[in-house]
Amino acid sequence: MLNCTMQNKKISIVTVTKNSEVNIEKSINSFLSQNYINKELIIIDGLSSDNTLKIINKYKKNVSKIISEKDDGVYAALNKGFKFVSGDVVGILHSDDYYYDNNSLTNVMNSFNNNNLSLAHTNVEIIYKKFSRKFRSSINFNDIDFSKGRMPPHPGIFFKKKILELIGSFDLKFNFASDLDFIIRCFKEIPKEEIKYLDFFSVVMKSGGKSTSNIFNIFKQNIECMNVLKKNNIKFSKFDFILSKIVDRIRQIK
Repeated sequence: MLNCTMQNKKISIVTVTKNSEVNIEKSINSFLSQNYINKELIIIDGLSSDNTLKIINKYKKNVSKIISEKDDGVYAALNKGFKFVSGDVVGILHSDDYYYDNNSLTNVMNSFNNNNLSLAHTNVEIIYKKFSRKFRSSINFNDIDFSKGRMPPHPGIFFKKKILELIGSFDLKFNFASDLDFIIRCFKEIPKEEIKYLDFFSVVMKSGGKSTSNIFNIFKQNIECMNVLKKNNIKFSKFDFILSKIVDRIRQIK
């Protein structure tokens, strides 16, 4: 674990939110309670109509940037937030999510401060409606994993700011699978020796969202995932892809 004198690199966390009055305070407090000192939080609010912005403003002295305006969805809001990051390392914490413990960012930055890394991916705990499941990332994600629509959950991924200059941000052509596209581009463009799997849990994230809100959106997400694979020249079998998605859904409800 890092001590204060070793905390060199700065980490920027981007949180996007809209009408999240139930969870946003817990999310902000989980960031503020992190033992790692050299950090900043950027919050992009999609013009909430509930008390979300009122809650956020309670912490405005501890938040580097707060923007509340209409946006074109989560990925567009994240891209907006990326423009304001000043840290060496970037992470994403959604408004329904929170850090696993007070050492989460310290543990992440320990690797960035002491290794030549461009990207690190960690384990995450995923909360479903009636249960939680701990997702352990894989040491080496590759085209076989991606061809089945599998990837490290993006809230558990941390990357150097320079990566945004190398590969760009989220592709807004994809409404449901832009995170898969972004992660594939990262793994393709970043040298393998600069990517590291960190075997600890960093984030507790809530399952769901627009992509899984109904059968129609799940269908559209799967179509987008296959289009992402085509865009990134990853060979895949439609049968294997669909089968893996069914298996993943069954595992989620066990």
